[in-house]
Amino acid sequence: MVAALLAATVGIGGVALARGAEALPWRVALAATGNDPFMGVGDPSAPYDLRFLDEMIMHHEGAIMSARGMVADSSRPELRDLAQRIIAGQQRQVDQMRAWRQQWYPDAPASVGGMGGMMGGDSGGMMGGDGTGMMGGDGTDRMFLRMMIPHHQLAIDMAQDALTNAQHDELKGLAREIIAGQSAEITEIEGYLQAWYGEASTRAASGAMRDMMRRMPGGRGR
Repeated sequence: MVAALLAATVGIGGVALARGAEALPWRVALAATGNDPFMGVGDPSAPYDLRFLDEMIMHHEGAIMSARGMVADSSRPELRDLAQRIIAGQQRQVDQMRAWRQQWYPDAPASVGGMGGMMGGDSGGMMGGDGTGMMGGDGTDRMFLRMMIPHHQLAIDMAQDALTNAQHDELKGLAREIIAGQSAEITEIEGYLQAWYGEASTRAASGAMRDMMRRMPGGRGR
């Protein structure tokens, strides 16, 4: 069960986004350099705003499922409260993004996503290589905190990019909301990680998490 929730924390595996749209050569070139903030599971020639919506929706859904399944019933009231805020806030944003997708891209094929795994391999340093997070209880709380920091940072990176590159003002407004909300939650989570486990932030692991997603089936690094 926990392993499945870890996969949901990533929230993105193989995915097919709309094709046939006018190519955006500068986005394709950026993707090739590795500087693209997206997870790398879609067609880089798809319209920027459509790609943002599809990737952020899946990213949010991963956080919602992880919060619901890993810490919603934690023995720590702080984590139960955090879980409820993540679930409520990100579900509201998902609903809004789905409505915009239907309004702006009514003819775009539905995105098809799978859940990517986070256990093993390069993720060991982020989760704790001893596997204690798989034991449930306090171990699961610790794992959630360690994973959610870089997961939030990836959303912030995408949102910051959207402030410059999104075409719809509504999307830029959402990006500002994501940056403010998830930055505050990272600070909160970092405080818990330090206070309860004496551990430093895992924010720097966001790049490794993104690279891992890009190596998964359907990712750009395959």
